Amino acid sequence: MASLNGLTNAQRTTAHRLVALLATALAVIVAIPVSASSAGAATTGFRDVTDRHQFYREISWLTSKGITTGYADLSFRPEAKVSREAFAAFLYRLAGRPGVSLPSSSPFRDVSRSDQFYREIVWLDQQRISYGWSDGTFRPDESISRSAMAAFLYRFKGEPSYSPPSRSRFSDMRTSSKFYKEVSWLAETGMTTGYADGTFRPYWGTSRAATAAFLFRGFGSSSYKAPAYSAPEVEWDPSEIFAAAKSQVGYREPSWRDNKFNDWIGGSSAWCQVYVAWVFEAAGYPQYVPREKYYDDRYGSPSYEQRLRSEGVLDWNPSLSDLDPGDVVLMNWHDGNGASHTGIVHRVDGYGVWLYEGNTSDGTGTNSDRGVFHRWRNFTYVDAVFDPRDYYDATH
Repeated sequence: MASLNGLTNAQRTTAHRLVALLATALAVIVAIPVSASSAGAATTGFRDVTDRHQFYREISWLTSKGITTGYADLSFRPEAKVSREAFAAFLYRLAGRPGVSLPSSSPFRDVSRSDQFYREIVWLDQQRISYGWSDGTFRPDESISRSAMAAFLYRFKGEPSYSPPSRSRFSDMRTSSKFYKEVSWLAETGMTTGYADGTFRPYWGTSRAATAAFLFRGFGSSSYKAPAYSAPEVEWDPSEIFAAAKSQVGYREPSWRDNKFNDWIGGSSAWCQVYVAWVFEAAGYPQYVPREKYYDDRYGSPSYEQRLRSEGVLDWNPSLSDLDPGDVVLMNWHDGNGASHTGIVHRVDGYGVWLYEGNTSDGTGTNSDRGVFHRWRNFTYVDAVFDPRDYYDATH
């Protein structure tokens, strides 16, 4: 995308609004997961799966193969549960999209010929990978359980010869449990390791991320190298940022600079900027603000402030009217140290602004605990402001 840095603030705002309007229109038109034809582009980055995700490699492989794709908003939704019909589609694509002779009537009374995944479900039935339920239903919208997924995969592999162990390796499965053989086989192949507490949790739903891991371990290549992550540009929605920011309000760090935000980034210093980066990534806007351990260069380089200065995105002479929801400000306490704190603009109110801030106090003078707060600040403390979309444009 061409940089917008050469434009005035008014021109840049207009450009962003035009992009947002176009994205909104497209989102209305495309309300289903993106097609397999765009899978190659999708592998360069989802807004909610960065290269720090536990299964980034596996999800990248899954999308690069066109087995599954992201959604119209460029998310992957890794924790969303996989439905039975969606898993039918995964296996059908994994098999190479073979030809299917569609019957004149559906094999399941709750699956119609007009359903999105009718072909895939019919193929699953014809291959005897799934038998449905005894009442003649397939229950396409129901989340597929972990044990049922094991059974589907075992049948997909052709029901290989296998004798399960006489003693279960999982504390929540007996040798008499339904799909014990299939679950044991899944573990034997390395497709699943179960949970750290020794359970398999056979009746739990299976997340999209975990499904990617299962399929990669069973059918992927050890030589596969995931592409370098690049955050996609997405429609701007400040409400998503505020939801992520608000979810942390009330958090207190257990001890001096020992907190989950520093743990997230592997740091041990003041963490106001780490909280901001965490919020934007949690909201699905990674790389829209610098992700640095240090606010300034007193502790090392590079730093949050250096990144912003070098990209030229900071407005050092802002007015209250320049502060828009979702903007990020730098604060100056007029103590001779310059700008030394940062927060996320929620709304302008009177002669100041409500901010979401990390590594701060409640402002009452009675609470010395550092944490995350929603605070009103007098505008005299606002030293600079930047629109995170400008930072994204400058760095992509």
